[in-house]
Amino acid sequence: MKKKNFILFLSFMLILTQVSIGRADDDGVKKKYPFFPSLLNVRDGRAIKSEDFTDPEDCGGCNEKIYEQWNGSMHSKAWVDPVFRALWKMGSRETDGLIDNLCAGCHSAIGTATGELTFNREKDEFEVSEIAAKGVQCDFCHTVYSSTFLDTPTHEPQNGSLIMDPGEVKRGPFKDAESPGHETAYSKLHTRAEFCGSCHNVFHPVSNFPIERTYDEWKHSVYAANDIVCQDCHMMPVEKAIETARTMKKQTNPGKATEEATERETIYTHEFVGGNFTITELLGSPKHADIARKRLQNAARLEIIAPDSLTPGALGEIKVKVTNVGAGHNLPTSLTEVRQMWLDVKIKGEDDKLIFRSGALDKDHNIAPDSVVFNAYAVDKDGNHTYKPWEIVRFEYNKTIPPKGSATEKFSFLVPKDVKGPIEVEVKLRYRSYPQTVANMLLGKDAPVLPIVDMNEEETKIKVR
Repeated sequence: MKKKNFILFLSFMLILTQVSIGRADDDGVKKKYPFFPSLLNVRDGRAIKSEDFTDPEDCGGCNEKIYEQWNGSMHSKAWVDPVFRALWKMGSRETDGLIDNLCAGCHSAIGTATGELTFNREKDEFEVSEIAAKGVQCDFCHTVYSSTFLDTPTHEPQNGSLIMDPGEVKRGPFKDAESPGHETAYSKLHTRAEFCGSCHNVFHPVSNFPIERTYDEWKHSVYAANDIVCQDCHMMPVEKAIETARTMKKQTNPGKATEEATERETIYTHEFVGGNFTITELLGSPKHADIARKRLQNAARLEIIAPDSLTPGALGEIKVKVTNVGAGHNLPTSLTEVRQMWLDVKIKGEDDKLIFRSGALDKDHNIAPDSVVFNAYAVDKDGNHTYKPWEIVRFEYNKTIPPKGSATEKFSFLVPKDVKGPIEVEVKLRYRSYPQTVANMLLGKDAPVLPIVDMNEEETKIKVR
């Protein structure tokens, strides 16, 4: 074992033996959480196998529309996402497998809990059963019995802190649900943000550093204060999600779960779309990609703050204000050390002559280093910049915009002496899921040029005195 990996292994074992999680009479972390560092568990600690779960296609026999919504979503692609898989394999190699369950506990909970997920070192590939390869699926979510979030190291949902109970009983948000194919039970947990937060709060398994805090960002927001939870936006048609953010009031979505079911005031949709338009498009689901783009294009407002006039030969200045108007968490969120939301600013004189530019892409599709980028800057133990979650020990800065919050950026430029007015200012707020360098690092020669969404754009003209 390499020295670096040996040190990480000792640190990992230290947390297993010294960190107290839960009741004082516990025999240890491994006993309470057998799939550690995932905090996933099975009711009564019983052994389960993939045959205990229903295939999503079988669920779609009755729940046809819901299945169609889910199929092609990032939940359905959680296992096959090529960027995730490449990063996961790299992490597995570099940590001698210590992070395997941390990632697998959310991306393939069934494969993790059944013990059927393995990493074949000779083939350099993860292997899993057919049903476990279908990602975050119906019979995982609807066989969740409870959550251990009050008993985690942070006393909040994290790292897959859910208890599974596969069997005939399927749990969901309705107290009077009936089905000819299985038993049903009401689950309050399925109506709460803590359900989603169990996978959308990720902490480093050794240092407990918060790598992804989407749930926490929501928890301390005006959305949480108004009892608007994840499901009210991410399990609603995109137009209703936009209206929820605008009015800060829950929207209804009348409909039926199946053709024979009871008409309800609200039926939750199952596209589970956030901001990832890249992978869904790449894996052949343009519907989900289109929803993601629409969400992004309604998430932020731009405002250019400019003087009434500028003086030739003098220093000019504009400000750009970005407001998070449509997301119940920070912009951007999730793995903020790789997300890129940035300002592309062009200031031009007559005949479109460029006076100033910030936020341009170079020939390799990388953002110019002096650009204003909203994300986090992660470093390893030696203070070096890293995109690898298992190496992160801290963020040198975290420049993201909280819900209903804003950020104002200043841009200074020299006004040419011979300029003739007016001066034109064009600003775009742009987004992509990760840098081109990360895609190249993970996908090599197969890496596509990453698409970009223009979330918003504004322009104005300034007189020259």
